[in-house]
Amino acid sequence: MLRSLLMPIVGALICCAWLGCSSRPNYLSPVYDACFNVDNCVETATLCEELSVDFGGFTHSNAICTLACETEGSLSPDCPRAWIGLFGSCYPSSIAGGFDDTAICFEPCYLDADCQVGFRCLGAEALCGADPGCPIEENDAICVPGPY
Repeated sequence: MLRSLLMPIVGALICCAWLGCSSRPNYLSPVYDACFNVDNCVETATLCEELSVDFGGFTHSNAICTLACETEGSLSPDCPRAWIGLFGSCYPSSIAGGFDDTAICFEPCYLDADCQVGFRCLGAEALCGADPGCPIEENDAICVPGPY
């Protein structure tokens, strides 16, 4: 009885593996991976941006594969989708310790678990404090370097 119940499931898994199914939708691009240089990134990423964020009394540094963008704000149409299915957020790299104010795509997030290893999810208040000129929208959060 148990075997007759499992056979269709096993068959579907084998068929899916043979046809190239994956658990992540194929319209997503792993642009927001960590990198050492742009050669470590997928073709759609044009930058390996070094970032450095002070949080919890420590400075955390890392670099992400990304690209420049023009339409600033959360869910920018200039930015590729992240693994959580949302378009990336476009903000000046300096908001996360980048070298200049070049607008780049950041991976959007709700929780630390939405970010790659070596990154954490921070919102406007954590990144800007009470600065009224913070470019990050109030309800937006992005992946920035954080504890491993």
